[in-house]
Amino acid sequence: MYFEKKIGQGRAFMELERKADGSFGVKRRGFVTRYKGGFSQAQPQMATESPLIHDGSQNVLSTAVDFRNSTLTGTTLAGPNGSGQFLLVTISTGRTITAFTSTMLNSSASVVYGVCQNKPRPGDAVDVGIFGITKVVAGSTTIVGGSLLGASSTTSGVVTLYTGGNGRPVGLAIENAASIGAVFTAFIGGVQLWAST
Repeated sequence: MYFEKKIGQGRAFMELERKADGSFGVKRRGFVTRYKGGFSQAQPQMATESPLIHDGSQNVLSTAVDFRNSTLTGTTLAGPNGSGQFLLVTISTGRTITAFTSTMLNSSASVVYGVCQNKPRPGDAVDVGIFGITKVVAGSTTIVGGSLLGASSTTSGVVTLYTGGNGRPVGLAIENAASIGAVFTAFIGGVQLWAST
């Protein structure tokens, strides 16, 4: 079932779905702004992530790092709110995830596994996007859509423009990065596996 209600210049909507037990639950809800006339006003672009294949949270975060917001951990990472969200990660021993660091760039033993999608505590399950469209964090202001991306040589987990001899490419920018630390949309996965170092 779908419901809409006019509020100001837009409409709030809610879609319900019937659950297996016969009850109803909210499937999705939101707010849509509709403009009068034959044109629409420009809307700001936001980083998106779809379609994206996840690894099914089959790995855990290393006990040596904490990907939660810096207000909880006291340590500031390069992701949103000082977290490890949307940073490049790698797999270490025993299905353990850790941030991909600059010391791993030219190591044949370390490749980017994917991009962290959540903010786990040490030892918690990590949701990693491994192939597709995802949000990533910029380590440079020179990233433009269509550019090949690599891991930063200065800040753990962020992406910059790929340069030969500096690790492997990890993806492709889909949109421009407005500033260092900006979250923007990129394609990741597969590229680093077949590219030469």
